[in-house]
Amino acid sequence: MNQWRKGIASWKIRDKLFLSVPFTWLLPEAEKMAKQHKGKVVAGGPAVKLMGVSWADTPDGIPYDTLSFHNPLATFTSRGCPNHCSFCAVPKIEGEFRELKSWKPAPVICDNNLLACSKTHFEKVIDSLRPFPVVDFNQGLDARLFTSYHADQLARLTRPHIRFSWDSIKSENAVSDAVNLCKKYGFRDIGIYVLLGFKDTPEDAKYRLETVRSWGLFPNPSRYQPLDCLEKNSYVAPGWTEAELRKMMKYYYRLGWVGNVCTYEEFDYLKYDKRQGQLFPVVG
Repeated sequence: MNQWRKGIASWKIRDKLFLSVPFTWLLPEAEKMAKQHKGKVVAGGPAVKLMGVSWADTPDGIPYDTLSFHNPLATFTSRGCPNHCSFCAVPKIEGEFRELKSWKPAPVICDNNLLACSKTHFEKVIDSLRPFPVVDFNQGLDARLFTSYHADQLARLTRPHIRFSWDSIKSENAVSDAVNLCKKYGFRDIGIYVLLGFKDTPEDAKYRLETVRSWGLFPNPSRYQPLDCLEKNSYVAPGWTEAELRKMMKYYYRLGWVGNVCTYEEFDYLKYDKRQGQLFPVVG
C-alpha cells in the first residue's frame, strides 16, 4: 500500500514534459527540471494550483490519470471538503465539496472528507472496495462525523485501515469517541494524524501525542507547513523552537521502537548510534 512517490511525478510524451507537483516546497525542484528540458513543459498538481508558475503551461486539466503516477493504488471518490480549515489547502485547490459520479476502484482512498458524502455515495464506495484484501483511508476520516452507521459499513470490508486526525485539543472527545467505536467493532488498524505547530504549544501537542499513545495506538505526528512554503520544515510557530519540533517529530514518528528505549524527556534527537543498519537514540 505504501507506494507513494513522495515527490514530483514526471513523464514525457514525445518532446513534451509533464510535471505533477504535490507540495509547494517541491516547486523549486520542478522549475529546475522544466528549465533543463528542451521542449514544452506542462505543470499541474496541488502545488501549481496553489501557487501558480511562470515557467510552464498550466492548463485547467491534464488528460491523464496523474494520481496513478504518484500511487497506482490510489483513487478519489469525492473532491474538496466542507470544513475550510485555515491550515488546509484543499478548499483552495479543489473547489467546492462534491461527490464524483464515477471513479477508479482502488484500495487507497484519498478523499479529503469521505464522511461528508451522502449515505448513498458512501455505500457505493464501500461496495467498490469490498474486493480488496486491505483498504487504506489514507487522508483520514472526520472523527466528528463518524457514527455507528459508518462503522457498520466499514465492517463489510476485509481489513480497513482507518485513520483520523487530531488537529486541535478541542476535538479530543470526538476523536476519543471515534477510536472507542472502532475498537468496539474490532477494527485493529487505527491511525491518528496529530498536527504540530499550528495554533498550539509544545505542551498541547505532547498531551495529544501521549493521549493517543495511552489509547494503545501509535500517533502520526504531522508538522504544520504554511500554504506558501517553498522550503519544507522552515516554519517555526510562536511558542515553539526548531529543536522542540524536530525532537517531537523524530521521537513520536519512531515511537514503535524508541518508546521502548527511553522517555521523551530522555530522548536526544541529535545523538544516534548506527547498529546493524538501524538508528538507536543515545540517552543522556
